[in-house]
Amino acid sequence: MTEPKDSALPTGPTDHAGDATTSVPQYTYPVPSGSHPVPSATDQAGAAGAVGVDLADEPASPAQPGRKRTGLLVGTLAGVLALGGAGVLAVQTLSGSGAQPSDVLPGDAYAYLRVDIDPSAGQKVAAVRFLGKLDAVKDTLGSDDPRKKLWEMAAKNAGDDCIKKFAYDKDVEPWLGDRVGAAIRPGGTKDQPNLAIAIQVKDETVAKDALTRLFACDKGSKTDVRTKDGYAIVTPGGTGDATLAAVDKGALSANANFTGDMGALGEQGIVSAWFDMTTGLKELPKLGGDGNGMDTAALASAKGRFAAALRFDADYVELAGIVRGADARTSVKGNGSELANLPANTMAAVHVAGADQMLGSAWPQLEKQINDLAAADGQDDVIAMVEDQLDVKLPDDLKVLLGRSFTVAMPDQDLKGDSLTVGAKVVSSDAKRADEIIDRLMQASGADSGVLTHKVEGDKVYVATTPDYADDLKSGGKLGDSDAFKLAVGDVTSSNSAVFVDLDKLEKLYLGEVKGNQKTFLESLRAVGVNASTTGNGEGSFTLRVLGN
Repeated sequence: MTEPKDSALPTGPTDHAGDATTSVPQYTYPVPSGSHPVPSATDQAGAAGAVGVDLADEPASPAQPGRKRTGLLVGTLAGVLALGGAGVLAVQTLSGSGAQPSDVLPGDAYAYLRVDIDPSAGQKVAAVRFLGKLDAVKDTLGSDDPRKKLWEMAAKNAGDDCIKKFAYDKDVEPWLGDRVGAAIRPGGTKDQPNLAIAIQVKDETVAKDALTRLFACDKGSKTDVRTKDGYAIVTPGGTGDATLAAVDKGALSANANFTGDMGALGEQGIVSAWFDMTTGLKELPKLGGDGNGMDTAALASAKGRFAAALRFDADYVELAGIVRGADARTSVKGNGSELANLPANTMAAVHVAGADQMLGSAWPQLEKQINDLAAADGQDDVIAMVEDQLDVKLPDDLKVLLGRSFTVAMPDQDLKGDSLTVGAKVVSSDAKRADEIIDRLMQASGADSGVLTHKVEGDKVYVATTPDYADDLKSGGKLGDSDAFKLAVGDVTSSNSAVFVDLDKLEKLYLGEVKGNQKTFLESLRAVGVNASTTGNGEGSFTLRVLGN
């Protein structure tokens, strides 16, 4: 996905034709000078009235007994908000304004997760339009509050009679707001993570009383409940006052790295997350007790930050993310033109650009890991053994084989026969040498020479399970011109990696195995696309989109 040229966030939505529509207010973090936001899902305006979503009855998985009160909160309240927002966004109003959880959580946090069922107006309208494409969902659109049903489902399966006594209308609805956020701070341990959860509330006094009674259901642990600026802040026992004191010194929303990253990300959608790898990867082993086998040296040298958002467009739901401040030494420029040039009948394809450069940078560490694994099995110099058996030189020949880019593709087919049609094309610095290595690999594996067809033309090697498909790959096509590809994958001119799956072509393989609402839902899905790019030194972006018909 290419980096947009404009450094300012959009002030209003635009439809796919590019016509400006009515501007709507959005809650977005400011973009620092020189930053470039990842394009957000297209905001769609024009809702003429209050719209909502009702939930069909679904069985809920039983809650685990003995859960700590912080776990109870995440499993119940955050679950209510997350499922209500991500699955069937309730569009009651078009406000999307007000304080965010990051305004009342400490600025020294290294990890943050937010769920919001009152996002920007454009997100609400886009969500309704996208969900309206899904037959299994659109028939349930209504005006009910999804949080009530979800609360009742959670309470029913909580396995705790104390919790079941709480009635949504009386004990929850009067105070529960639309947003919840969780932050993890340095200094936590396995037994007591330094965690703070902010729940938006409509009445601080009522909320504090209800939450205190709720957490009292778990007599085995202590939880502090504090209130600030329209939020209830829940922490492990004995840390509530210290957490508020940390907020007073500076909230997360005043953290320059956080606001810069979220501003560059753009539209926050219904779910957003942020993680400071420089601090967090050093802290995470402490939460696991023994470090869970993590390479502490590698964690200590990690740098950068990650931000992501789940958001809607009228045509798709998108998980978008960015990386900033990472190690810039291995920056590789991408190019996804070979993916876009595949035949139009492509069912699925995967593309990777710059693998030869990435392998060159990673080889010292990879070689060490290979030798360590071999030594553990009592083997010596396994790399030299491979070089001798295949008459190759590593990593040079492997870089030639992976090439400046490689693309694996599968054409439309029923997959009912014994043979599978699949192929690949490699753009290599030495195509003839790559072709020789393919021959040697086939010979070493004992494969029949007729199993694969491989041809060289210029700097490209074409490999396929049938001669006809090798010719098709060589001839190319206009997959990139299809609407499904444009919407699912987007601009691939600088892609380091990309994936495209045409679900309309693939569905014949699995629709016969499902029935009812599941079948209707799957038929409503059109395509899936992934696009990841390096956007600068130590910076990158990615999108994962699911399209509806």
